[in-house]
Amino acid sequence: MKFLKALIILVLVPLLFASCEINFDGNKVRVKGITLEHSRTITLTDNEKYDTFIVDASSGNIALEGGRSFDLEVKIWEKYENDVTLSIRNGKLVGETASGKPYVIASVKGIIPTNSSIDIETGAGNITINDMEGKDFDVETGAGNMTFENCNFTTMDFSTGAGNIVVTNVITDMIEMNSGAGNILIKSLTAVEIDCNTGVGNIDVFNSTAEQADCNSGIGNISVSESHFDRHEFDTGIGKVNYKNNGKTVEL
Repeated sequence: MKFLKALIILVLVPLLFASCEINFDGNKVRVKGITLEHSRTITLTDNEKYDTFIVDASSGNIALEGGRSFDLEVKIWEKYENDVTLSIRNGKLVGETASGKPYVIASVKGIIPTNSSIDIETGAGNITINDMEGKDFDVETGAGNMTFENCNFTTMDFSTGAGNIVVTNVITDMIEMNSGAGNILIKSLTAVEIDCNTGVGNIDVFNSTAEQADCNSGIGNISVSESHFDRHEFDTGIGKVNYKNNGKTVEL
């Protein structure tokens, strides 16, 4: 069943790319046949505190870290100069155009309040989040790498259609991570339940603990060291599983 789940994830990868309607051509971007010729960076600040920070973008890299208030730099592509107006409404990054033409977020980087749940979805782009804590953590990208460090959330659920995942120094009750094609590296993760899956790629886990750990790779190796799990299930369709604790191989 675990192997089947990984294969299903892998099948979804070409579907994610097929649904993308954004094309980058040198210094221009085309969205649904409309050429966006202008780009600029918009600075957003906000001292309000919202329960959740929400980003729903068609594309773009996202790099966030915790702080006192919102201080963001958002790079956008637009049809006409100064056509886009961005704001944070009830915790959601919202954009509008005066012309009614589409726009594209090329990147979001900066600081958001430390104690915020996170809900991010982007069609394609790398996502990096550091020094954050909150209740819910839900992040998805169609294609891109994911890096999360020094985070403490009650639940964490994230996936990438194609890209590597790196998780370092994270505390959570329940964490689920999925990559259609990419390696997964976990270091110093403390959780009640871990659910870790990749269609094509290796899974490496170091210095981590959980009551239940399920790791699955359709095509790739699984390596676990200096970690302790009360219960575990490690499966790979094509690959090897190596579980060591304190230098000794653990029987699977």
